[in-house]
Amino acid sequence: MKRKDLPTSRQLDLAVELLRALSHPARLLALLALQDGPLAVARIQELCGLEQSAMSHQLRTLRDARLVRTERQGKSVLYALHDHHVLHVLRDTLAHANEVLPPSRG
Repeated sequence: MKRKDLPTSRQLDLAVELLRALSHPARLLALLALQDGPLAVARIQELCGLEQSAMSHQLRTLRDARLVRTERQGKSVLYALHDHHVLHVLRDTLAHANEVLPPSRG
C-alpha cells in the first residue's frame, strides 16, 4: 500500500468521531432498535431502559454524528437510521464482537 492510498487526516478525524459516537452501550442499543424502521422516542426509551433525558442526550449524540435522522409523522417525531451504512457498521461490529468472545463455559 502506498501513502497516497491511506485516508486523509480529515477522513481519519471523521472516522474517529463516528467510532466515538458508537462507543456507548445505550447508543448501540438505540441504533439496533431502529434496524427495522423508524420509532418514536418513547419506544426507543422503553427498549433501551433509559430515562427520557438520558435517551434524548444519546439520540442527540447519534443525530450529531449523522447516524440517525428525524422525521415527522403527524405530531410525533420519529427516529430512523441515517442510511443503510449504519446498519452495516452495526452488524459488522457485532459479528466481530461475537468472534472475539471467549467460548462460554456451560
